[in-house]
Amino acid sequence: MAIIALALISYLGFQAWLEVRTGNSPIARPTVGITGYKLPDFTGTIDNSGYDISFPQCRTAIADRRVDFVIIGVNHGKPITANPCFAQQWKWATKHDAAAVYINTSDPGNQDPSARGHQIAQDTLTRLRNAGVSSNVPIWLDVETHNSWSDSDRAITMLNSTLVALHDAGHPVGIYSTPVEWFSITMGAQVNVPTWLAIGKYSSVSAGVIGAKKACNRESFGGSTPSIVQFVANVDGLWLDRNIMCATPAGLVARP
Repeated sequence: MAIIALALISYLGFQAWLEVRTGNSPIARPTVGITGYKLPDFTGTIDNSGYDISFPQCRTAIADRRVDFVIIGVNHGKPITANPCFAQQWKWATKHDAAAVYINTSDPGNQDPSARGHQIAQDTLTRLRNAGVSSNVPIWLDVETHNSWSDSDRAITMLNSTLVALHDAGHPVGIYSTPVEWFSITMGAQVNVPTWLAIGKYSSVSAGVIGAKKACNRESFGGSTPSIVQFVANVDGLWLDRNIMCATPAGLVARP
């Protein structure tokens, strides 16, 4: 879950080309999200730093340095698969002030995209229910090019189908991606739910925090500034995904 420098340069170069081609005119783009989406309430405050972990951490120690929120991966890198230690990691997550989960997404093009999105959502809801995860917990959709995608129209339909089904079940929702990958998969669709931006690997936690805070104030993908920014840094000898929350916790994480 990280962006590489070359991809970022390519994206910025494309944006510059697009502005020249269009005279910097606005381009109507489809939207990924929920019609009339509203963030739920969040009681109290939390610190803005957190971790996200998933199956790669099943056989490694989890950093014990205190953070206030964590986000746990449900799948094994692909949709409709199992993170074999999700239950254990979720138990660890509940010891923190707030938590959320994320799921992998894809659309290889071998079934109706709406049906594909519904299938991913129902698989997710079953896994969360079996693990005792309540319906107030936000679910982030991980949208990355390492999984299979057919075309942008299908991807948008599939993602919207997944979001609606999860939201109808009571879960707040959001999108995780990078600018390059989001454009590659959706051709730059707008997003009207919270976004979680990956900015890559940093030499230290402090450098990553500085980079993340800067990214909080810049447009990332989907036509909005990010709600959470992720960076990778070494934490007590472990390379982990660290996160900085840019906005209120409402709809991004929940009390577990």
